[in-house]
Amino acid sequence: MNMSEEKTEKKPILIKKYQNRRLYNTEESRHMTLEEIAKLIREGHDIRVVDSHGNQDITKQILAQIILEEEKNQKDLLPVSLLYQIIRANEDLTRDFFENYLHSMFDSYIAHRKLVEKRLTEMRDLSKLPFELSDLFIRSFGVAGQGGNKPKPDKEG
Repeated sequence: MNMSEEKTEKKPILIKKYQNRRLYNTEESRHMTLEEIAKLIREGHDIRVVDSHGNQDITKQILAQIILEEEKNQKDLLPVSLLYQIIRANEDLTRDFFENYLHSMFDSYIAHRKLVEKRLTEMRDLSKLPFELSDLFIRSFGVAGQGGNKPKPDKEG
């Protein structure tokens, strides 16, 4: 299951954009900033943004605006060379790139990253094994001076 399939199961949060450029979360009945909307998205929520007058879906514009705001705040999400290529490329080619290639590559990257994190956790758990085994050995057989099965003294001596 890719990221987009996981998200489509949830009902998106409806946000209305008013003429004064304020964004209103209809579920929480409050105004929100772009930063708060970005936080919602990072938490796994989907959003749907509509213009308050015509109910026109403007979700893409708001998502792009969030990315541009983060870029403005020096997050360096998009390299300048990529931006030049996007502007210079044919519109159909750019759309195809974003809809197909970039989307599937990002899903693959996220799946790979989750797998690496899982493997690192498993390795961290395995790294504890020698210590746990040595503790078990000491408890089971004992080591001289540390309890367990102590050697019996010779009777001859």
